[in-house]
Amino acid sequence: MQNLRDKLLKAGLVSEDQAKKAEPSTSAQRRSPSPQAQRHEGNTPRTEEHSQRRDDRPPRRDDRPPPRRDDRPPPRREAGGRPQHGRPPVAAAERPIPKLPPLPGSKEYQRIESKKQMELDKALRELVLGNQVPVDVGATTFYFMTRKGKLRRLELTEVQAKQLEEGVLGVVERPEPAQIEHSLVPAATAEQMFALSKKSVRFLNRKENPVGFMSDEDVKTQQAAEAAGTAPELSDEPEAEEGQAAAATSEAATTEAAAPAAEGTAPEGGSSEPQAQ
Repeated sequence: MQNLRDKLLKAGLVSEDQAKKAEPSTSAQRRSPSPQAQRHEGNTPRTEEHSQRRDDRPPRRDDRPPPRRDDRPPPRREAGGRPQHGRPPVAAAERPIPKLPPLPGSKEYQRIESKKQMELDKALRELVLGNQVPVDVGATTFYFMTRKGKLRRLELTEVQAKQLEEGVLGVVERPEPAQIEHSLVPAATAEQMFALSKKSVRFLNRKENPVGFMSDEDVKTQQAAEAAGTAPELSDEPEAEEGQAAAATSEAATTEAAAPAAEGTAPEGGSSEPQAQ
């Protein structure tokens, strides 16, 4: 401002008195900015301190990031209108086909049946070996029928023969790797074996459902037929399923091959006769 006043005085545009009068107004103008300057000042950026204070405030709702969009498809709805969550149902063509059981007669079927039979034989053999009663050799011959319809005999004492007839003991099979042997076991063990395999029990005088009974006449008829070679031989089908209720017909076929017991007759498939001295 001083340079401007000096220039005006040199040019003769203003007098010195006029310049002095103009100075107070200029100073006042400096002290009190005009309304235009005040408006202009309001538009200027705020100080750094004010800006820092503004940054510390939480962002306004408009400054928040936009909500995350879910690109997943909306849940499907059932027939009743309820939404279904999770994976879409597999189409009928994509569902795995259940494995069908092997056909009877196939190699796989025979392999499975053979494995079942081996497991059954092992269980029966363990029962017999853990509970068998030693045979007391004596003068009484006790006859019983094998699963193939052949007569077999045990030479017992009169005491053991009576225990068989009274249902205290039973004659059962003892499966061995090479062949089937026979043993005497208590009635309770015979019942356990009967539940696993009906064919494994060859004689047991049960009160309600005796197993292996035949009369003296039937024993003689069977002996004559075997001597002549005309006795029918029963088939020995696998019995891995006999421990289940569905296989109850196997023993019925064996029983029908022998004559039914009559009241007061000797056991069917089990008959005791004194041995000739």
